[in-house]
Amino acid sequence: MADSLEDSMIERPLLALRRIRQLRARRRLMRVVTGLLRWMAIVSAAVWLSFLLDWIAVLPTPLRVAQGLFWTVFLLLAFRAIFLAVRVPAKESELAAMVEQSSRELEDSLITAIQLTDPNNPRRKYYNADLIRRTVELAEEKVADLSPGRFLSWSRARKTFFLLLLLVIPALLAVEYRPDLVRSFVARNVYFESTPWPQAYSLVILQPEAQTMTLAKGSALVVDIRKDRGGNARGYLQVSFPATEERRAIEEEVALDRKGEGGFRHVFQNLQRDLNFRVLCGDYTSEWYAVQVRSRPRVEEIELFYEYPEYTGLLSDPINPAVRSGHVKAPIGTMVRFKARVSLPLSSATRIESRPSGDSEELIRETLTIQDGNILEGRFSAEVDSRWWFELESLENFTNENPITWRIAVIPDRAPEVLVEVPGQNIEVTPRAMIEFSVLLRDDYAVQSGTLIFEPELEEEGSGESRNIPLANLVVDPENGKVSTETLTLDLDSWDLKPGERWKYRAEALDAIDQIGVSRTWILSVLSQDELERVTQDELTLLRERLEETLTVQRDVRRELEDLSEALSMGKDPSDQAPIARQARTGQDRVSTRIEDAAERLETISNRLLRNRMSDAEELDWIQNLAENLDRLSSETMAPVRKRLDNLARKTANGETGVEDAEEAIFEVRQVESQLGAVVNDLQEWGDMRTMIRKIEELIRTEKDLEERVEERVRQILGGESESEGGN
Repeated sequence: MADSLEDSMIERPLLALRRIRQLRARRRLMRVVTGLLRWMAIVSAAVWLSFLLDWIAVLPTPLRVAQGLFWTVFLLLAFRAIFLAVRVPAKESELAAMVEQSSRELEDSLITAIQLTDPNNPRRKYYNADLIRRTVELAEEKVADLSPGRFLSWSRARKTFFLLLLLVIPALLAVEYRPDLVRSFVARNVYFESTPWPQAYSLVILQPEAQTMTLAKGSALVVDIRKDRGGNARGYLQVSFPATEERRAIEEEVALDRKGEGGFRHVFQNLQRDLNFRVLCGDYTSEWYAVQVRSRPRVEEIELFYEYPEYTGLLSDPINPAVRSGHVKAPIGTMVRFKARVSLPLSSATRIESRPSGDSEELIRETLTIQDGNILEGRFSAEVDSRWWFELESLENFTNENPITWRIAVIPDRAPEVLVEVPGQNIEVTPRAMIEFSVLLRDDYAVQSGTLIFEPELEEEGSGESRNIPLANLVVDPENGKVSTETLTLDLDSWDLKPGERWKYRAEALDAIDQIGVSRTWILSVLSQDELERVTQDELTLLRERLEETLTVQRDVRRELEDLSEALSMGKDPSDQAPIARQARTGQDRVSTRIEDAAERLETISNRLLRNRMSDAEELDWIQNLAENLDRLSSETMAPVRKRLDNLARKTANGETGVEDAEEAIFEVRQVESQLGAVVNDLQEWGDMRTMIRKIEELIRTEKDLEERVEERVRQILGGESESEGGN
């Protein structure tokens, strides 16, 4: 009881306990600040370690995920340890021991006073109360002058703060100057993406935009690259061509062309096979780009079937193709049916026809139906000259950029060609003439009808009405079905023609599409029989004059041959006389041509007399005999002479001719001259006789005129006397 009372009278060191409580609060604050700084430093160190490890080793995604889990767990454990250290309060004895270690003047008095005054300490019973009081007083005196800041300092917090600055400042600088590193770190270690780390060289591939693409065969691929960072290293393309059934695999490096100061460029021309490529420049390596090359659609085969229009009369063959090409050449209006096979399955197909329209072209589009994926069928009409082609699109959306263009050449059905072969000239006829006409009609396919038309040259002449004579008996040429002819004879005696009239005549033809073909227009002049006889006499007079000139040429030929013979007889070189022989041969050719013309002219005059029913004319027999003589002269006599002169000219040029050859040629030329002279004499005698007859006719007409004037004068006189007598 006495001991309990004594113990209760011993007071605890209040000042020391207050100092310890202050120390405990200060210590907890310092632990909170220091622990927070340390944890932030650990976090910064973990971030730096994660960054360096991934940047150096370029960890795959699974390792980066494992590393993230490890650091997450580690930081949570560190936070828990720091949190627990701050949360658990320190004991008074521990704080007293810490104070005594920091202040040697206490000499264990503080901890002794605190422990011996602790009511819960059983050891206090073994010490004297006065001693305990004395110890408490001593501790109180020494603690009164002590400050808590003397025992606890911020040195650990400052060190941790400086360490944290060393870790955070570089990170802030990286955010400012290398945001790409920060973005890559966040993408790789927070979102666990496959974003590559930025390197010393940073390139951006502008084209192509997609890493996998499909292009048409023959097209070009542009690789356009921008350099954002790096030095002057060359850029390359690592290209890989995969193996195919026809080609082996190829790998190569292609140098990139520089594009200004900050870029590269390369163009793959005319792509023909698949390829993969990636860009290399310094320490930069891009992802692989895959390019698939596919063929464009094209027309491999095409067949055309023609359905000819009815007017052509041609047979259409719907089974066998007319041509195995896209070029069309057919009559206008032909229906063309086509069948084409394309190299690839199609999604759409259009037939385009380009027709001329003024200074431009008109495009006609026709959507086609696709059969079996790549078969095109359709039809169109060939109306005008134009061009046509197919616009194709494959299932892979590739088009035929340069399609095959075919030509459409229509064959127009021209108007028939008409020719009046006989007479085929301006003619003079009598009202009683019997004229033979021969008309030739030619058309692209066939002529439907023909007409021979006669019209007065002037409306007041004749009846003023035209005469249309149908060609009803056209004969088709068996060797050329496009040609038809007809020969007919017209008796003008029933037309009641008058001398002096002039009629135009022509022939017309009509084809299957009602096109009219017209021949040349000729003039038919109506003459009286006397006028026609005078025309005949005038022509014979002109013929006589021409034959007289021909006879003169024949005599010149004979004289040249005589000169040649004389020169040869004098021993001159035959080759020097070659010009004379050639000139004689040329003159003989001219004579021969004129004789043939004269014979043809006489034949024409004879036919005209017969055509005009003047067979009783006294000149007809004489003209026919004269024409026969000229024909005989041209065919029987003239031919050997020309042959003889040809041989003579050739031998003379070669220096081989003699006097005998020249004499033989002279003999034959004289025969021609004699016969031609006889013909000319006949014409001269006829001309003299006709001149005499004309004079007599003129005298007779003059006498008749005189008699008529005398009779008229007598009537006038007699009429005047009768009037006088009546007046008397």
